[in-house]
Amino acid sequence: MEGIVITLSTNLLRTFIIRRFMAVFFQINIEHKNREKVVYFIFLFLTSIIHIIFHFPPANIITNLLLIYLITLLYVGNRKKKVFITFLIYGINMVCDIIAVYSCSNYIVGKTQNEMTVYITVFLIAVCEFVVEKFLVKNRETDFTPPHWSILIAIPIISILLLLILIMNNLNDRIVLVSMGTGVLFINLLIFYLYDVLVSAYMKLEETAIFERQLESYSNQLNVMMQSEEKMIALRHDMKHHLNELSIMANRNKDTEVIDYIQNMRSYFKNPYCYTNTGNKDVDSLINYMLNKAKSILERVDYEINVPKELEISSFDLNIIIGNLLENAIDAAKDSIEKWMEVFLNYEQGMLFIRIRNSFNNVVQKRGDTYITTKMKMTGHGIGLQNVKKVVDSYKGEMKIVDIDNIFDVKIILYTLILK
Repeated sequence: MEGIVITLSTNLLRTFIIRRFMAVFFQINIEHKNREKVVYFIFLFLTSIIHIIFHFPPANIITNLLLIYLITLLYVGNRKKKVFITFLIYGINMVCDIIAVYSCSNYIVGKTQNEMTVYITVFLIAVCEFVVEKFLVKNRETDFTPPHWSILIAIPIISILLLLILIMNNLNDRIVLVSMGTGVLFINLLIFYLYDVLVSAYMKLEETAIFERQLESYSNQLNVMMQSEEKMIALRHDMKHHLNELSIMANRNKDTEVIDYIQNMRSYFKNPYCYTNTGNKDVDSLINYMLNKAKSILERVDYEINVPKELEISSFDLNIIIGNLLENAIDAAKDSIEKWMEVFLNYEQGMLFIRIRNSFNNVVQKRGDTYITTKMKMTGHGIGLQNVKKVVDSYKGEMKIVDIDNIFDVKIILYTLILK
């Protein structure tokens, strides 16, 4: 009976520590508290029962891995990331158990561990969680698993298998086992750090891509302005001749010729690379740049832009939302049969409406209600939609994505204000 109480109490503490691990890597949704409690209770109950009834390490390992992965399903995130976190967390759990057991007593399969050993195990796991939370992981709740994640996940898997082999072969050299366990624990903690470094690197690549796109859009807008200025200078230089010609036509009552002449002057002024001129330099430069790119690739590009001269939205945030969505839409549409895209921006009563529709042929990758891009290139597009969602949330906005009949439709509402 005493052993059952010890198992339940220490397992309860371990469940709490796993919950803290999850909070490091996933966004905790307070709306699903009841469901979360049920899943954690299932984890506590089943792992305790398996440990009490079956004193068999492989059974404990399989049960814990499956139930920890079940816990990760509570949270929104990348499947690869969930598998990676599952093996890494349990790997640390197992290593801490090995260190505690072989530091205090000989491990004998089928025998109850002493009370001190069990509590030392929980203490070591708690210390590892504290180190990971405070020192090793800075990019919390980032739903992105960098390329080559399979190499990272291989390390905790190999660690678990290696320690299992040693346990099943009844290796009694405690010094060797404790030394190996300590080394494996250190390596697995380093994996947390390496994972965080890789995520930071790819997020910086995404930021660099945004800055490059912003620079290119401003450069494109500068060229548009320079072309318009050159035409204005030329018109001023020839204005006397144009007025004389219009005067002669008017005196001869050549109304049709006057209209045609004025129309030609309007056409001369029209810049083929200037699609929008709202006065908002951030919107104009970005839209002109992306639409110019789209029109050179796609067969049909429709757009309607209606925004005020100034918005309480940073140019960086606009670039993340509009730039990422338009770039994804162009890339998807160019590989489709129809090759079309529609862009709609409208400001009304403190709300900015954004809608982007495009044709596509590829199968959309989706996890639950969360859409993910099919691109995981070095340019950082793999986390583009995630960044868009974060920016939308920061403005207390809403984002809805629908794909029907090979049409990808993104609708966004941002609640903002016009600058005074």
